[in-house]
Amino acid sequence: MWGRRGNAEARLLMEAWDTLAYVMKAAEEAHGALQDARARFEEALDQISATFGFGDGVPVDSIRGQLAQSQDTLESVSSMMSTFEEMHATWDDSDMLVDSEFEEIKSAAEFFTEYGQYCASMLPTLEGVTESLARLRDKLLGLPAKIAPVRERAYAAMAAATGELTSAGPSVPGRFALEARLNAAGDRLRALDAGHVEIDPDRKISDLYRDVETEIAEIRDAVPRPAY
Repeated sequence: MWGRRGNAEARLLMEAWDTLAYVMKAAEEAHGALQDARARFEEALDQISATFGFGDGVPVDSIRGQLAQSQDTLESVSSMMSTFEEMHATWDDSDMLVDSEFEEIKSAAEFFTEYGQYCASMLPTLEGVTESLARLRDKLLGLPAKIAPVRERAYAAMAAATGELTSAGPSVPGRFALEARLNAAGDRLRALDAGHVEIDPDRKISDLYRDVETEIAEIRDAVPRPAY
């Protein structure tokens, strides 16, 4: 194989190939570990996605905002892994033994060394984010049950207010304004149900439902009631 090369050059190439084989093997092992971590990461993201979008008050927009950075991390990791797989396929080809020069082999060895280091640095990052996602998932799974009581009260109050305003008749002072306020409260309830709301860090979703419940109570108080 080395007939056309001098002995010194052949020896240098053999050493370079030995180095490349070693760092490729190490990179393969690191790649496998990163694949496993990415799979757990993706599963955690999928589990969170399965907890919202049911119209039960879970804050969809807020969650998607929180997940955006995780999605960016996943895309970045996946891109690096694809690059590794392409490089590995290239240098796993036996024809490269004949055709490659020393500098090419050296450059490939540097890539696989750096990729192994990248995997080692990303593993704890992925594992840490995966644990955070698991905690978020558990929190979201319990959220509908916490929201349900105040949500049900708000809808019961909405139904009562609608009925009372209808029963009061068209001559109620300020009727149109009360109807507009009631319609706005209904819009807010539907937005809350769909999760399309901005969340103040100091407040809970149930607090937002209570705000609507309070608004409806004020509307009901403004509806005249017959004297008995």
